[in-house]
Amino acid sequence: MPPAALIARSLLRSAARPGPAPRGIRSGPAESPVSTAETVVGLVAVFASFFVPAAWVLGHIQDYRKRE
Repeated sequence: MPPAALIARSLLRSAARPGPAPRGIRSGPAESPVSTAETVVGLVAVFASFFVPAAWVLGHIQDYRKRE
């Protein structure tokens, strides 16, 4: 293999595998406890983000059928 190909191969190999990415995940207990109100607000936001669009589509399904 020509020397230029070996050099390019070694440079590309290091760029292709930079190593593990740093993660923001920590194990262990939370630094500050989460209150019940914060938990409820978070769960309501998650459920609303799924159910509101589905309710919109189901509420307007007759309009969607008339378009065809």
